[in-house]
Parts: sequence; C-alpha cells; structure tokens
Amino acid sequence: MVLLLAFAGGFALDWVWCACVTAVTQKRPLVAANMGLLLYFCTLISTLLIVDKNFLAVAAYAIGGWCGTYIVVRHK
Repeated sequence: MVLLLAFAGGFALDWVWCACVTAVTQKRPLVAANMGLLLYFCTLISTLLIVDKNFLAVAAYAIGGWCGTYIVVRHK
C-alpha cells in the first residue's frame, strides 16, 4: 500500500510540476501559485519517505515521477 501511495505521490509531483511550469510560461500567476503550493505538499511526501528510510517507497516515488512527466509531456 505504501509503495502504491509513493508511486502516486511521485506521479502527482511531476504532473503538478509540468502544470506549474506551463502556468508560469503563460503568465497565469494564480494558477502558478496554486501549483507551487501543491508542489510543496508533494515534496513533503517524498521527504517523509526519506526520513522514514523507506527506500523502496522512495524508488516507487521516483518511478511515479518519471511516469508523470512522460505522460504529461507526451500528451501535450
């Protein structure tokens, strides 16, 4: 269960990152600020996984992040 949540967290992080970069590029400050806030929450998840020394979950988080970026960029 933790690995699935870690994967989802990594996926969300990179999806939100792409949305944030897009909002900044399009000069949409409110959307960019909201995406930035979501980035902090996603980063908190990764930090907690590392502090807990659950390195298998950290790997799942990283794989989720890779998948998130790949899917978002491929879609656009």
